[in-house]
Amino acid sequence: MLERFFYRLVRHEMKPDPNHVLKVYLGADANGGYEPLYRDERLRQAFPDTYLEMMKLIAPYLEEDQEPDWTTGDLIQQADRFEATLRQKFPELDATAARALANRWHFGWSR
Repeated sequence: MLERFFYRLVRHEMKPDPNHVLKVYLGADANGGYEPLYRDERLRQAFPDTYLEMMKLIAPYLEEDQEPDWTTGDLIQQADRFEATLRQKFPELDATAARALANRWHFGWSR
């Protein structure tokens, strides 16, 4: 009986929430702020045994990019559009994770 219980636990293991993993990796605050330093270190500290799996989980979100349109609007407006695109493509993203990804995009193009 106990063996069946453990089998059910393992079989119905909860999947990690990509929103939480993204927020840890991106150093997101409650408003979706982005902290570019120590991303890998934060993720390794939070998920020491599953770091590589967590990186694979968030890889599709981190790979998203768009070329800025330098002729229309500034980067802040384009970051807002990028956030909307992310939310449409990945409806599972919450507002904070999507904003943090957009801020990461903005940071990358503003340098």
